[in-house]
Amino acid sequence: MSESNQYLKIEVLMEDNVIVHHFERVTTNETITFNNFIAKLGRDANGFLTIKEQDDFSSINVNKIIKLAPQGIEEL
Repeated sequence: MSESNQYLKIEVLMEDNVIVHHFERVTTNETITFNNFIAKLGRDANGFLTIKEQDDFSSINVNKIIKLAPQGIEEL
C-alpha cells in the first residue's frame, strides 16, 4: 500500500501573533488527522512539538500556542 501524499495544513498561532503552518499526513480524514495531531500535544513530555513546514523541521514550545486551526488538505 502506498503512502498518501495528502497532508492536512494546520495553522498554529503563537504568542506575538507568529503564525506557523504544520503539515500532518492525512490518515483517514481531516477530522481524525486533526484530532490525532491534538493528541500529540498531550503526549509530548518535554513541552515541545516538532513541526514540519514543507521539507523543513523545527520545534515549538506548546505553552506558547494560542490557537490551532485546520486549513484544509493539500497534496505535497
